[in-house]
Parts: sequence; C-alpha cells; structure tokens
Amino acid sequence: MKKKILKSFLYVVSILAVILILSIVILWVKSPGVTKTITDSEGNPIEGSISTIEKITLGGQEQHIIFRGVDYSKPIMLFLHGGPGSPEVAFIKHFNPDLENDYVMVYWEQRGAGKSYSKNISPESMTLEQMISDTRELSEYLANRFNRDKIFVMGHSWGSLLGILTAYRYPELYHAYFGIGQVCDQFKGEQISYKWTYNQAIERNDTKATKTLSRLIVPDSTATVNEWMNFLMIERRYVNLYGGGTTRETTGMWPLVKLVMNSGIYTVSEKLNFMNASMFSLEHLWLDVMNTNLFSEIDSMSVPVYIFHGINDYTTPYPLAIDFYKQLKAPQKDFFSFEESAHSPIMEEPEKFNSILRNLTNKY
Repeated sequence: MKKKILKSFLYVVSILAVILILSIVILWVKSPGVTKTITDSEGNPIEGSISTIEKITLGGQEQHIIFRGVDYSKPIMLFLHGGPGSPEVAFIKHFNPDLENDYVMVYWEQRGAGKSYSKNISPESMTLEQMISDTRELSEYLANRFNRDKIFVMGHSWGSLLGILTAYRYPELYHAYFGIGQVCDQFKGEQISYKWTYNQAIERNDTKATKTLSRLIVPDSTATVNEWMNFLMIERRYVNLYGGGTTRETTGMWPLVKLVMNSGIYTVSEKLNFMNASMFSLEHLWLDVMNTNLFSEIDSMSVPVYIFHGINDYTTPYPLAIDFYKQLKAPQKDFFSFEESAHSPIMEEPEKFNSILRNLTNKY
C-alpha cells in the first residue's frame, strides 16, 4: 500500500516538474526583449517605419525607450505611463495599435519601472521632481533626435500628473498636452473614490463588501505609504469590481498581467521583476502624488490642454477632473468624456479616442 502511495506521489511530482519546465521554456521563448518590426499585410518591413528599443541616460540613470511608428516623419508622441511604476506598452499595443499609424509612439519605461528597473537605483532619486527632470531631458532628446521644434506629450493616470507639471514648467517643448484619467488632487480623489465605492456596495446589496468597506478609514494627510497601500489593496478591489477601476469591464487584473507575460518586449528577468518594480515606484512616489494639488499649483497653462476621461472613472474621479478643467486657463483647452470607459479610454474606446486625438494633432 505504501509503495502504491509513493508511486502515485512520484508520478504527480513528475507531472508537475514537466509542467514547470515547459512553462519556463515557453516563458523564455516569449521573452526575447525586443520589439517586432512593423510590417505590411504581406509581412514585409515597412520602409520608413521605426521599431526599436534603446537605452539612454536620463538624470544619470540608464532608462529604456520603445519607439514604434509606421512613418518616421509622423508627429512625435511621448507617452507617460501610469502607476507610478506601471508601463503600458504591452496594453496599448494590444488594445490600440492604430496609434502607431498616426504617430511615432515613444513609450518610456520610467526610472524604476519595467525595463528601467534596477536594484542599483537610488531610492532618494525616486521623487516627482526627478521624474519631471527626466521627462524634460527626454523631451529635449526627442526633439533633437527627430529634428522637431516641439513634440506632443500624453500622460495616463500618474503619467498625467507628471505630464501636465512638465508641460507647465517647460511649455516651449510641446505642441500640446493630452491627459488621460487626469490626476489633479489625488488626496481628495481617494476620499471621493471611497465614498462612491461604499455607496455602490450598499446600492448593490453587497453585504460582504459593505461590511468590509465600513471598516476602512481613508488615510489622512499624515499617513505613511504602508497605510495607503493597506487601504488601497482593499478599496481598489471593489472600485474595479463595480466598474470604476482600470477598465469599466470588471475582468480583474489577470488579463493585463497575461499581456505583459506574453509580450516579447520584456526579457524573463524583466517580467519576473515587473511587480517588484511597480511596488518600488509606488513605495517612493506615492506620497509625492498625495501631496500634490494641481488646483493650487496650476491655474494657467501656456500650452493647449486636452483631457480624456471616462465618466465611470473612480480611480481618478471623473467629477474632480471636470472641476479642475473648469478652473484651468490655457490658450486652448477641451474636455472629452467617454461614456463606455472608466480609467483607460485610450484602451476601452480606441476608435473614438484616436479620432479625437487625430483631429486635435492635425492643428499643429
């Protein structure tokens, strides 16, 4: 009897070992760390296109940039990902690849994030001020490299905070600024988000969620990063569940994780460190986000400002973004609402998003 049990145990262990080895091999094959050449419908490389991953030094730190565009001569669009620490190139290439037809898309893996993560990065350098400096330096590099007077800058979530502050300080670098899921006063935003989420739980008769959320207290202005992370780990779960999170469709985070794992842009080590990089960035930048209030810091911009926001967004609450937009002065400005989106209209309603963006950029 014991021999039979041992034999069965060894059989199960062997099967699991084979599955593990196969998984490692598949992951390795899918992780060359390169970006695919842009091709036509017949698979031939498109002349004049650009598809490359390059390393440059910004603020004394080596960082990775992914360039992708059908036509090298198209407008330059610097995309600032969210998080902090959450690169989005794998998501945008999947949900909105057509952007590469209209622009040279510049996907910057910011200091401490994705391909730019390193254990040698000084935590002291992970500040909003350093990120603004890196963005300025990269923008100058792009203008010089592509021989342009100015470029476009687009930021999503955390990237919208970084982008608008950089455009505010260095307007001479940009044709216009585009904000997606605009961060403006995230401390107040978290209070609005919590209240909305709790009310949703009550309206849906979700007794378990109501009980869980009733125990939560929104951290105050003196809260530590750990206090914020403990709060957000619970609260964000329900924000996503009720359609106010990353996307309106409540599919959870697993589909996005799969996109990163299946992306050839990252090496195996970069994929395994992806979440570590995200947490590293959050740990050192979150309090900067909480302590920044654009209502008091920016009343007037010197570049055109265009905001894209999902009406269901309660990660960076839609009502707060509208309030910020109304009081903001700019040479040109507009606010575009997306009825079928939450926090990511660039991925949730790509056709509408691209049509609006194309009409705007054609002005410059």
